[in-house]
Amino acid sequence: MRLNRIPARSWLLALYVLTIVIVAIGKAYGQRGPDNNFVIFRWSFLNLASGADMYAAQPQHHADLYKYSPSFAVLFAPFALIPFALSLALWDALNALLLFFAVDKVLPSRQAAIALALIYLEMLRSMQRSQSNSLVTALVILAFLAFERRQQLGAAFAIAVGAAVKIFPLAALALAIFYPRRIRFALMMVVATAVVLALPLLVVSTSGLAAQYQSWRAVEAVDALSVGGGGGGGLYGGVMQQLRLIFGVSWPNWPVQLAGTLLLMSPLARWRKWEYASFRMRFLCALLVYMVIFNHQSESPSFVIAVTGIAIWFVSTPRSWWHTTVMVLTILVVSISSTDITPKSWQQNFFVHYRLKTIPCTLAWLTMMWELLAFRPSESGEAHELDVTTAQAIAHVG
Repeated sequence: MRLNRIPARSWLLALYVLTIVIVAIGKAYGQRGPDNNFVIFRWSFLNLASGADMYAAQPQHHADLYKYSPSFAVLFAPFALIPFALSLALWDALNALLLFFAVDKVLPSRQAAIALALIYLEMLRSMQRSQSNSLVTALVILAFLAFERRQQLGAAFAIAVGAAVKIFPLAALALAIFYPRRIRFALMMVVATAVVLALPLLVVSTSGLAAQYQSWRAVEAVDALSVGGGGGGGLYGGVMQQLRLIFGVSWPNWPVQLAGTLLLMSPLARWRKWEYASFRMRFLCALLVYMVIFNHQSESPSFVIAVTGIAIWFVSTPRSWWHTTVMVLTILVVSISSTDITPKSWQQNFFVHYRLKTIPCTLAWLTMMWELLAFRPSESGEAHELDVTTAQAIAHVG
């Protein structure tokens, strides 16, 4: 087979796999060693199974605190009980390849290849930190695909597992409004949530699990009260922190988050547009960006979620100078600014100091919201259903 006949998707898959191997070997055997996040994840299950408080400081094992759910610790058990290097490689593979699979399934092959290339640097950054952001992104996209296939139980479990990893994937519940039999889905969501929440009972008693949830609530309460710039908030702190930097004020996160949520949900009032696949796809993209720019705990590895949403939006909507400008700004400011191409002094004194990664994502999100509010079916053809295998219903849009 000639090299020029090999599909771009195959080249990208090879790149993703090669990256997994290189990063895993570097972290397992390099001088710097594995990221602290991965060590925390491994110890979470061991602490849960032994009855120790997972949310207490454990400087003898790792820095920082465990902040995920008890259910995530159980879900991570397969990675905690195997040799370290293998565990690290498989964890990286799960995150990267599930994201690859989800994007590949939600878009036609050509658009998927472009989107996967656009999100590569963000996927790599999240992998280098052993973060779960790529996994969470994939689960939200897979929930959307399950809804499109009318597989409500699959959508419910994708959302429930995503929420067990990080709470904010619960925002994907908003996708359910597009599809029929909502009461049936609500019941399935209750069942899926109950199953996921009960997973720790496989290794701890009811009272022990209650104590873990109490500790977790205390940790999350501290983060919820944070106003950014430390004290439990993420480095970037979303739109909330950006507004503090611009206006020099200090206010709680929730009013801005509430305003963002209301704006996100406002296009849903146009219920006659729900039947159009392009409208639903645009809302999915806006949802992914929203999960980062209105998250007060957002950090650099979190932006793979937002960039994935922007990349899918870019390749699945009509091309325009503004769309291209926003996509280029996203790549330059969000992705390339954190690489060795950018001088360290620029990174720290400009991009990080002013939390600039939030700005192009916010521009993209506001554009998506405008386009949802002004959506006309003629812009995207007459397709009502998304072909979840090849997405041919929207292939001609780009």
